[in-house]
Amino acid sequence: MRLNTEIVNDKQKALVISKSSHFFISDLEKKLKKSSIDYYFSPIAPKDYTLFDYCFFINEKINLTKVSHYHDKKFVYIFLNKQFNKNQILNKNIKIINISGSKVNEEDIDKILWFTFSETKETILNLKTKEFSGTPIFVPKKTFNNKFLKFFNKKTIIFSFIGFLIIYYFSFVPFLIGSTFLTYKSYVSFKKDDWKKAEIQVKKGEKLSSFTKKFYFLSRPTLLLFGLALPTDNLIDINNRGQTVIKNALSMLSDIKKIEKLMFIKNKNDQEISDFDLRMTNINNDLKIIEENLIIIGQKIPSNLFISKEIKNNLIDASDNLLKFNKFLNYFYQILKNPDEKKYLVFFANDREIRPGGGFLGSFGIVKIKNYSIEDIIIHDVYDADGQLTGHIDPPFPIKKYLGQPHWFLRDSNFSPDFSENYQKALFFLEKEINIVDFEGGILITTTAIENILTSFPSIYLPDYKEYINSANFYLKTQDKVEKNFFPGSTQKRTYLSSLVNQLLLNLENVSIKKFAVALKKSLDEKQIVAYFNDQNIQALFDSSYWSGRVISPLCTVKQNACLLDYIFSYDANVGANKANFFINRYYYLKTYIKNSQINHLLSIQYKNNSPGEFFPTGYYRNYFQLLLPVESKIASITKDGVVIEEEEINIKDDLYKVVGFFVEVPPKKTVEIRINYSLSTNLIKGNNIYQLIFQKQIGATNSDLVLEFETDNKTIFSNQNFSPIVKDHKIIYNTNLTTDKIFLIELIND
Repeated sequence: MRLNTEIVNDKQKALVISKSSHFFISDLEKKLKKSSIDYYFSPIAPKDYTLFDYCFFINEKINLTKVSHYHDKKFVYIFLNKQFNKNQILNKNIKIINISGSKVNEEDIDKILWFTFSETKETILNLKTKEFSGTPIFVPKKTFNNKFLKFFNKKTIIFSFIGFLIIYYFSFVPFLIGSTFLTYKSYVSFKKDDWKKAEIQVKKGEKLSSFTKKFYFLSRPTLLLFGLALPTDNLIDINNRGQTVIKNALSMLSDIKKIEKLMFIKNKNDQEISDFDLRMTNINNDLKIIEENLIIIGQKIPSNLFISKEIKNNLIDASDNLLKFNKFLNYFYQILKNPDEKKYLVFFANDREIRPGGGFLGSFGIVKIKNYSIEDIIIHDVYDADGQLTGHIDPPFPIKKYLGQPHWFLRDSNFSPDFSENYQKALFFLEKEINIVDFEGGILITTTAIENILTSFPSIYLPDYKEYINSANFYLKTQDKVEKNFFPGSTQKRTYLSSLVNQLLLNLENVSIKKFAVALKKSLDEKQIVAYFNDQNIQALFDSSYWSGRVISPLCTVKQNACLLDYIFSYDANVGANKANFFINRYYYLKTYIKNSQINHLLSIQYKNNSPGEFFPTGYYRNYFQLLLPVESKIASITKDGVVIEEEEINIKDDLYKVVGFFVEVPPKKTVEIRINYSLSTNLIKGNNIYQLIFQKQIGATNSDLVLEFETDNKTIFSNQNFSPIVKDHKIIYNTNLTTDKIFLIELIND
């Protein structure tokens, strides 16, 4: 057997109890530590002596009751110049040391320790100290008072008082900082779709906010007296309202998730209907609370901060978007709960083959809504419908000439830049072709919009095709399945798109609502989704938001007599029967020169074709270009790469616009520039003038670079504008993007 030897080093412990500070105590401490005994000091006797082996009491009254049951401990009572009653009964573990004199030296300390540690039966030691050596027994009061007074001088008292005031009046600040930080962290988590973490952080922030209010209540009257309370009030209120916004946003998103599931349950029972109504009510309430708090936060943010303007604008945009969403939600709710069936048309436009109304209409869907449910979504191949058209309808001139189509069909019906016109034309074709009528509205969705929306979904698995679809591969996968070996009458397009739609609906519970909302808003703003509704209340919302895809009426947005209206809307029609628009980039440059009160324009549009070759689906970009200008504009010249275009068409539309149209072809890997020189017939008046330019974007068009340059003569100066250009003398330059419809306002002073 192997034996292990362990050495345990367990030090003994000694406690010194004294209400007064005696100089000899430090010598006693040194001697104890030298003897490998841990030293402890206390001015008050503890309730329990279990942890200590030796206890020294200096000028303390003997308490037999308290120490008598500690048989393995030694208690030493040291009396300095005091008379001890020898008749008092003592235990064997108690020793008494009487010290007389005014000095205690090192030799005396050794005697005290020897007496303490020895096993002698003597219990009392009388020790007389010498007057001329050692350390004073008592701390001179004068020395103590000097130190006390030295520390608590006038300067220290003043700073201590100031420190106390700072702590008292600003004790709420750490809690406010902590609460604000947690509120910000919850906002970051919310943006990342980590709802659980955002909820935990905002709850912690609320707890710190409650402490902030309690401590701030003490200091607010004084801060109010010095005029410092208002900024602090606003900061605390902004933080609290921010927490309210996040809490209600989380609640609203939770209800939206539940409604997503309920929406596709057919033949709902009373409980499901009641749950649907309750959650819609909750969403409405949450939206109102969020909107109100965002408005107030925007009002309370100081205007003098360098980021204040940006934050305020973002809050205004957020409030405006919430108001729009609430209106649309109420409209949608009224449709959903209607017991009568409502039908809506959904057009799928391929913007890689651009048309004036957004893109080639390869498919369309019919959505049926009834009694709290989306009852059905039916996808149709446009060729199935077009194949049933029996009569002849004359197509627009470009379709007949450049596409070689003698008849007009639904697939080419969106040949107007105005979606409301295209929608009415599509209804006409649907009635003629498959006799479907009585729609409540229509929505056009481009391929780009679908790609935007797919970013909010995880990759969608199509079991019938054994492949995953996401925003990055959607177009290529769809083209492969839809265009490859396609012929009119085949079902492959309808089957594939129906499968994709069904899988999207099945994956709704996995969608990121925040990303979906951002993608939807982006698609609406950039005119990748446009809509028309028979209900004029909701249609007014889409019109005012520029989401309806309508041609804007050139009306002055400011109330001033001297308002000059200008308008530009260029749009393309791919008549090459390919997908070349996937490779086309546009660059717009508009130079406006004001001379002798007259407005002259040079509009340059560059088309760059990045197609790799002439093979399908790439190739030549064969484009029938059209341009809307003010009806009274005077066109001086139109050129392509410096050569005058002779075969242009110029017409008048609705007595508001002059329509210029001509054919232009852009070879692969080439750039073509169109230049149009024209002027307005209306001149500036003397004095103040407002010049308003509306620059519209085509439905389904890609975002293009836009450069504006304005130059005046010495008689006219710029005084203000609603954008931030580079200004120099009588010239301003502004670089922007044509992501959506733009309205530019310039104030001019004409001499």
